[in-house]
Amino acid sequence: MIEFQHDHYGEDLAVFQFHPESLTYPEHLHRSFELIICQSGQCVVNINKVSYTLVKGNIALVLPFQTHYIETPIQSRLDILLFSPEYTEDFYTKTEEKAFETPVIEVSNALIDQLHDPLFNTASYYYRKSALYHILYLFEQQTALVDRVNNEGLLAELLIYIENNFHRDLRLDELSRALGYSSIYVSKLIAKETERTFPQLLNYSRVNHACFLLRNKNYSITEVSEHAGFQNARTFNRNFKALIGLTPKVYRQQHLAHG
Repeated sequence: MIEFQHDHYGEDLAVFQFHPESLTYPEHLHRSFELIICQSGQCVVNINKVSYTLVKGNIALVLPFQTHYIETPIQSRLDILLFSPEYTEDFYTKTEEKAFETPVIEVSNALIDQLHDPLFNTASYYYRKSALYHILYLFEQQTALVDRVNNEGLLAELLIYIENNFHRDLRLDELSRALGYSSIYVSKLIAKETERTFPQLLNYSRVNHACFLLRNKNYSITEVSEHAGFQNARTFNRNFKALIGLTPKVYRQQHLAHG
C-alpha cells in the first residue's frame, strides 16, 4: 500500500535529514527529491518497482513522486536528505514523466566525506545548493533521464491529482477524465496498486492531510475538517477515528505532549 507523505511535500525550500541504521521503510512517495547515501553495510532501495542494492560509496536519487521503499536484510548505515524541488528548480522541470535510467551512482569515499557538511551540517541555502548541483552533475555523467515505460507515471499523476483536489467534492469520473482513461480502468489501477477503492484512497488522503494540519497548524478542529475536504466536523471525526483509532482532539493532544 503506497503512502503519500505530506510531511515531506517539499515546499518553501524545506529540508529533512535522517541518519538511520538498518532502515526498512514501506512504499511511499512525496514531492521532495530524496538523496540516499550508503555509508556502510548494504541496503536495497526499490524505485518504481525496480530494486537496486546500495553499498558503501553508492548514492541513490529518488525523483519527486516516484514510489520507493527501503529494505535492509543485514545491516546498513545511511544518510538521507529530502529536499525541496525549488533547490534545483531547473532540474525539477526536466523530471516530469521521466526517470533515471539508473538511479544509483558510484562516488568516491573522499568526495562523500567532502559533501557531507554542505548537505547535512549547514544552514546556508547556497552551500547546500552547491553540493546538490555537484551531485546532479555526477548523475549527468553516469546515467540519463529516460521516459517512464510503465504505470508508475500514471499512478503518480493519479495521486498528485487527488492531492491537489481532495479538499473539494472530487469524483472518480472527473479523475478519470483528467487522466484520459475510463473510470473502470482507473478503478482497477487504484485497486491493484494501492489495495484501496477510490473513496478509500480519497478519504485516506484527507485524513492524512488532517494529521499533518493537527500536528503543524493552530487551526480549530472545524477548520482542519474544512481544509481536509470533509463536508462537516461530524463526518471528519467519524472517518478520522476509523483510520487513526483516535479522535482528532486526542491525536493533537498526544502529538503536542510528545513534541
